[in-house]
Amino acid sequence: MIRLHVVMILALAQAIFSERLLVSLNTGGQGVIPIMNLCEPWVSLFLVVIPFRAEVKRALWTRTFVTYWLPFLGLTFLLPILGVILVAFPIRTLFASWNGLVPFTFLALGCAGAGVARLPEAAKALRGYFLFAVLAQLVMSLIQTLGQLRYLPGFLSFIDNWDFRFKVLYQPDNIIQGRATGFYLNPNSLGIWALLALWTSFFLLKGRQRAIGVAASFATVLLSQSRGTLAALLASAAVYGLLWMFLWANREQRLKATLLVVVCALPIVALAIPGTAESLLKPLKGVTLVERAIDRYASGAKVLSQGAAADANFQGRTEYWDAAYAYLAQHPFGSLGSPQMVINLPPDNQFIAVLEQGSFYFLLALLLAFFRGIGLIRGAGAHERLLAVVSIALVINGVSAVPFAYSASYLYWLLVGVYLAGRAQDPDEAPASRAIPGGWRVLRAGTLARSEPREG
Repeated sequence: MIRLHVVMILALAQAIFSERLLVSLNTGGQGVIPIMNLCEPWVSLFLVVIPFRAEVKRALWTRTFVTYWLPFLGLTFLLPILGVILVAFPIRTLFASWNGLVPFTFLALGCAGAGVARLPEAAKALRGYFLFAVLAQLVMSLIQTLGQLRYLPGFLSFIDNWDFRFKVLYQPDNIIQGRATGFYLNPNSLGIWALLALWTSFFLLKGRQRAIGVAASFATVLLSQSRGTLAALLASAAVYGLLWMFLWANREQRLKATLLVVVCALPIVALAIPGTAESLLKPLKGVTLVERAIDRYASGAKVLSQGAAADANFQGRTEYWDAAYAYLAQHPFGSLGSPQMVINLPPDNQFIAVLEQGSFYFLLALLLAFFRGIGLIRGAGAHERLLAVVSIALVINGVSAVPFAYSASYLYWLLVGVYLAGRAQDPDEAPASRAIPGGWRVLRAGTLARSEPREG
């Protein structure tokens, strides 16, 4: 149990607090390196991979992982190296290849944790750590929001002051005011965390813990004011409600599923009608606590009805997309290194960023990972449905953000590891190195049967 607590604390530090554990280096780039990104893989190797090497190896050597997730992680690791060798990217950009290794830390945690969680005491501890993380992010977000609105009690002002000084020190060129960031430095990263945490709470927690986790995560989504995250949450919930209604719900559950669809789909449909957003949100404009958020959400809603030109922020993103297409037309194999260093604008689209960096083969690898995740929606287990809904949400969010660029997305890889641990128990899930096509398995079985000596 001691090792479990140590591993969970380190996992929380990596997934939640990694952007607050930084070291300054004058490398000519951003000048900061997350300490946990450097340490966590090595710590995980000795505390998780080696002690649970049989479980981890069995899960990560399945055909499912090798076919659907390994190509994306492999290219994430390989492309920055090729960028330095072939395109003369700065040596410091080699650190980006580490982003292809860190997810393996959480894959291993998920593989090992799936087995450990079968023990009642361990399961209770895991739920406790997860809820602590959810509530910690909510509390920090509330402190930031109240501090910006000048409603923060004096005895908590030292936290708000520390938060602001930290951002000035480590991120002076991109300090975002008016939106909560939690323990991250970017509000969109907080939105990704809250999105994944909400669905994890919904599927894996029960009773009061589920209610607390879902409510706290939803409040965190709102405080982050991430429009893409809110849209991804509502849309993925509506899709899940529809599938729940037609695939699994009995007569009693069908009413709940219908209510979920209506509650989540109605705002999206209503806001897509020109002028509706302003009319619906106008009564809240005079409320100081929410006026800024209302203006932001109303501006985002105009994009649905009037196009990208209705919102300056979204219009800027489409300009990057146009530049990325033009660059790809001249460099069919992509930039290999960081696409942001080629086009001096943030990508703000997971699919365009991947396409520009590694062309269509990198995009195909990403789509394979999402395709497998979404395909689990018909699964019977809670872990399978969770991974499916999370994949749907990330696809939607990826239209206006780069979720895999944020440390908050490490929770996704942990969920993939939990799923792979279950797949490894399937007798049909042969290790990739010994995989035999179905027809050959039948032929081989028949050959072995005929070769066995008969009695008499």
